[in-house]
Amino acid sequence: MEKTVQELKTIIREMILELGDLKERLRFLEEEIRHDNKEEPTPKIQAIPLIEGEAYEKLGKIYNEGYHICHMAYGQRRDGECLFCIAFLEKE
Repeated sequence: MEKTVQELKTIIREMILELGDLKERLRFLEEEIRHDNKEEPTPKIQAIPLIEGEAYEKLGKIYNEGYHICHMAYGQRRDGECLFCIAFLEKE
């Protein structure tokens, strides 16, 4: 009986690992489909004015390239304007 329980635990552990691999592959394929799909128009990202200063210029550049700079989603691709990012850039 104990051997059977250990075998089942091993099988479950392997299935969990395989599930993680499948989820990662699915994410990769979905991202690939999004990039290949030319029919969907990408939203225009409007450049916002920057406050003077090297750090703000770099953050503004990152934001204008289409990435979040707010603490909640830093570095993630954004699909439109983000009020948190804009508020951060306009902070004096």
